[in-house]
Amino acid sequence: MLRKETNGFSYDFYEPKDVKKDISIVLFHGWGSTVESQKELATRLTKHGYSVIVPEIIYHDDRQPLGNYLSKEIKYAYFWKTVMVSIDEASAFYKLLNIPTENLVLMGISMGGFIVNGTIAAHDQFAGLVNINGSGSFVLSEQLFRVMDDQPEMTDKEKQLLENYDPIKKGRLKAPILMLHGTQDTQVSIEGQKNYYTYLTEQLRKTNVFFNEYSDINHTISDEMIEDLIQWLNQLTLS
Repeated sequence: MLRKETNGFSYDFYEPKDVKKDISIVLFHGWGSTVESQKELATRLTKHGYSVIVPEIIYHDDRQPLGNYLSKEIKYAYFWKTVMVSIDEASAFYKLLNIPTENLVLMGISMGGFIVNGTIAAHDQFAGLVNINGSGSFVLSEQLFRVMDDQPEMTDKEKQLLENYDPIKKGRLKAPILMLHGTQDTQVSIEGQKNYYTYLTEQLRKTNVFFNEYSDINHTISDEMIEDLIQWLNQLTLS
């Protein structure tokens, strides 16, 4: 693994010994997590021939870390701000990588899933999208968060801001999509993924989208999820 820093962005780069195909994976971690926490998964993916890039996310690691990520006050002040800043800075970051975006698969776990969904909806020129225990339905997911945390409903201003980034409002998405989610997830409800899958398949009529549910899995990544991910990556073809 190599730590790289350029123009204000830092990321870990994992290079495989044997390149399987000309695809690199950009892996975004979840809320309150770290770049280092993705080492095991990134290393496992390189063993299958894929380069993996794990970027530092705003308000995490060395980019203005927040401290107590379990605090509801911090979560509601910074969760969506983190997602939105990451989407906004996507173009600058991918330009610095010097890798054609057509060769990049965006992959996100939990909050990272929100980030990559928002990014690909705004800049649909990537090789594929993987969302694990996240959501592509921003407004619905925030409504579910607030019910779960016994928080007041969104104001009209808050809802409008989310709608500006909500992938469910974007009529694009040519790239293949893989969504994996545990049915017993108590942190990010699977209903957000279900709603987004319905939008993709019924309204956009996408046929290159796959949604796998995993019984008795909470907010974690199982071996079965990783096996399904690797199988999907191995079958992925570049346009």
